Amino acid sequence: MIKVSDILGKPLISLVDAQNPGFIVNVWFNDKLTQALTAEIVNDESDDGERVFAPLRYTQCEGDAAVIKSSALIVPENMKSAVIPCPINRKCFNQSGKDLGRISDVTLSGNRVTEIICDNASFAPDKLLSAGDDIYIFNDTDKPIKLIKRKTKKQVRETDTALQSPNAQLSAMPTESQPEPQPQKRSLAPIVQTNQVQTPTAPQSVTVTRTPMDRVKDYAFLIGKQVHSPILSRGKIIIDEGSTVDADIIELARIENKLIQLALRAY
Repeated sequence: MIKVSDILGKPLISLVDAQNPGFIVNVWFNDKLTQALTAEIVNDESDDGERVFAPLRYTQCEGDAAVIKSSALIVPENMKSAVIPCPINRKCFNQSGKDLGRISDVTLSGNRVTEIICDNASFAPDKLLSAGDDIYIFNDTDKPIKLIKRKTKKQVRETDTALQSPNAQLSAMPTESQPEPQPQKRSLAPIVQTNQVQTPTAPQSVTVTRTPMDRVKDYAFLIGKQVHSPILSRGKIIIDEGSTVDADIIELARIENKLIQLALRAY
């Protein structure tokens, strides 16, 4: 068993390459929060904030450093099925709206989630009713709770397409007696062919994934931590040593391209 808080900040070592591609600054989960899928890896010497991801199923995190078989496994494509960033510091409530505090940690067995620890309670992952960017809802009863789910983008698009189709519009119009169609006289005019070709609309992707875009929300687990060494930008201190991380500090670090340094110096 290992806690997510013990993984964050660890250097990652590639066994085959004998290289240190960077440090683990975030852990990303599937949409049910039942599996930790990827570790977000950044290099503290890079200010551009390039984000790559190592699959946790090939990563061991029990030692002073995390190890992975090969750095070839660390690619951005590992984010395809990971949608929930580290949930630490998110507010949590039960199904009745009772405040359960904040999520303080997540316990893993391998890459499988076994326990989600809140300030006032702990839950198995199957007790999670829903997860948003800032709030998590848990079922603290022994009875299953069925929620009304919103329509997916595909369902909404199919409904709109059906309503906009000519057949649907005709069926919605009041019917009147129409005269029988008269046979049309065949025109002797030459048929003029045009080069206009109607191409079908390309199908849109319906994959529901959350790409890491909002850095402030992705790094919310840093909120409340102490900065243990000053962070500089262009020769000036922008975040003092001893500062307590809040949303404004995360936003400042994002603007100054110093989120990597903040993630490594706040613990």
